[in-house]
Amino acid sequence: MASPSQRCIAMAVALCAAGGWLLCGAGWPARAAEAQQGLADESEAFFNHGPIPSLHIEIGGTNLAMLRRNHRTYVRATVREGDKVYADVGIHLKGAAGSFRGLDDKPALTLNFDKFRPGQAFHGLDKIHLNNSVQDSSFLCEILCGELFRAAGVPAARGTHARVWLNGRHLGLYVLKEGFDKTFLRRYFRNPNGNLYDGGFLKEITEPIERTSGEGDVPSHSELKALAQAAREPDPAKRWQRLHQVLDVDRFISFIALEVMTWHWDGYAMKRNNYRVYHDPDSGKIVFFPHGMDQMFWEPRGSLLPGFEGLVAAAVVATPEGKRRYQQRLAELKVQLFQEEQLTNRIRQLQARVRPVLEAIGPEAVRQHEAAVNHLCHQVVQRARFLQGEVARPEPQPVQFGPDGVALLTHWVPVKLKDQSGQTSLARLDISLSPDGHKALHIATGPDGRCVDAWRTRLILPAGRYRFEARARTAGVVKLTESLKPGQVLKGEGAGIRLSRARQTRPNGLWGDCSWQQLQYEFEVTELQSTVELVCELRAAAGQAWFDLESLRLRKL
Repeated sequence: MASPSQRCIAMAVALCAAGGWLLCGAGWPARAAEAQQGLADESEAFFNHGPIPSLHIEIGGTNLAMLRRNHRTYVRATVREGDKVYADVGIHLKGAAGSFRGLDDKPALTLNFDKFRPGQAFHGLDKIHLNNSVQDSSFLCEILCGELFRAAGVPAARGTHARVWLNGRHLGLYVLKEGFDKTFLRRYFRNPNGNLYDGGFLKEITEPIERTSGEGDVPSHSELKALAQAAREPDPAKRWQRLHQVLDVDRFISFIALEVMTWHWDGYAMKRNNYRVYHDPDSGKIVFFPHGMDQMFWEPRGSLLPGFEGLVAAAVVATPEGKRRYQQRLAELKVQLFQEEQLTNRIRQLQARVRPVLEAIGPEAVRQHEAAVNHLCHQVVQRARFLQGEVARPEPQPVQFGPDGVALLTHWVPVKLKDQSGQTSLARLDISLSPDGHKALHIATGPDGRCVDAWRTRLILPAGRYRFEARARTAGVVKLTESLKPGQVLKGEGAGIRLSRARQTRPNGLWGDCSWQQLQYEFEVTELQSTVELVCELRAAAGQAWFDLESLRLRKL
């Protein structure tokens, strides 16, 4: 029998074939309570067909001073939308390390319309977020990815856009997103009174994360403790059984599969960040929701088996059945929801909808948005093509180490990156002889003066510590000056070796004219089995590098 997620995906396929999208709540009961049905219909029309609102927010002097002192405390504001006036709206600032901006900048805001005036609603919504999108200049990722998650059966917030003024000052375009509250929960669950938790900033379910809604159907955090205990069960077969008792496993697999496919590197699966969890009182199981989807598709070649940092994600995929079902779900979602033409068509539809607002702001806003959307389309296409090859590729076998604990690394693939305009690097990557006759992986910068290209190899490794070893030499290498996005870490300078997706700068690097040098890079695999990608790279404005093929090896420590 098909699972709820599979039934929802099948419906999505039918609708997508007709040129549309399915924004559903999976095959589970999603009908709202009778008293709330009108509000649900109103909000659906607002997100799907309504005009993009212009919101004029006014905060009085005393409340403004309070908000400056404590960004997260609700104060009263007045919100005007055309002739409609919303009084006593609760408002506070929002955002984490990369997106937070102060009141005098372009602040991200949370608006709670019934905080101080019960029953007041904004197009059928009690709470909305106004995201400044400073980490997504396309203003589209949150909306697009939310649609994908919902089509796959995972509850996710709906979004549109808004033009915003604060005390008469024009702030510009925002992403307007519905809040996680009981109004949201009623769309997906018969019973919205369960405990809803905010994962916070870089927190695991084992930490005291905040409960934002719930009426104590179970003691606060007790269901999270039960989930953590199941995830930590050492026996994979028993763990799989225990997880099914406390976790909606089917929806969770869809959740982590889409986080990886859209490369939500800052989400739960890969970083223990940007998520919500809900305890459904009717099923007694935990459901995860995505959040903070403004930095998506950054790594078109990102591994489908990255290092899962989320406790539950790692626990599920580390079981044989969990890994099998995860890989099966990746293949299903790729075919049914992740076709490049369908995705880019939807991006262009969203772009066309918001374009009149940008034209009203000014020609520079239109130009910048056009460039950002073009880049997003490029990243999505590259990701879709990469996924197509990955899901069709037979699973690689685990690395075989010799009696000395060493494995020779012989299968390398050249990878040339593209810039935001979609232009491929002009660097040259080939296997050739070094100046002194060693067969080597060779990288030479091109006339564009920017090389961040590499040779890469993928391996399946069991848990343990490893050392990646190589000999390298350089000629005329000039270090590259790199501008980093919020949350990014400098990967390294000059020629060097590293682990892909490492969260720290590699400790090795060669530049200038260097004779053969021994390079080492140590890392640890914490999962029972994980796919890793090793990198021999050159990050330079000029020059060339060689990596001796016979020296490339992995040592088990």
